Amino acid sequence: MFERSFDSGYSVKSEKSGSRSAPASASDKARLKQLENMLVSNKEVDQYSKVLPLFKSEQERIEFLSLSGFESRQKWLQQNSVFERNNLQRQNFQDLVQAQDIALGMPFSLVRQSWGEPDSVEISGNPKFKNERWKYFKYVSTQDGFKPEKKIVYFEGGKVVGWEVE
Repeated sequence: MFERSFDSGYSVKSEKSGSRSAPASASDKARLKQLENMLVSNKEVDQYSKVLPLFKSEQERIEFLSLSGFESRQKWLQQNSVFERNNLQRQNFQDLVQAQDIALGMPFSLVRQSWGEPDSVEISGNPKFKNERWKYFKYVSTQDGFKPEKKIVYFEGGKVVGWEVE
């Protein structure tokens, strides 16, 4: 079963989604891509890459990228307490990691802690923007003996947006 975050822009709105914000429009996605392509220096790209998994929405990414220059973006990150989100994420996902499970919004590092190193990684676009697909292959115990299981985890901006188990 493949699951996707409502915030990824790919899921269908359900009654359970209630208070979540609407997915980004096609124009927002195009604007985001345009702004990402305007990052010219390695310093700017590295800054964006490091905080990418911490953004709450594509709209927040657009707001951040719309600022001019490294210093104004760094000030925005501090004013919006973006760096503190890393510790909060770890606390929120700690029980899942201990149970060797994953969840929507989980960053790369916690998926690695939970499921280990993937057997293969595929990268989409610029690797700095952390859009990846991780594949895991293992044998699981069933009533009929051991059977192969394949898990695929999808990341956008360094966060889990969905997965499949075959």
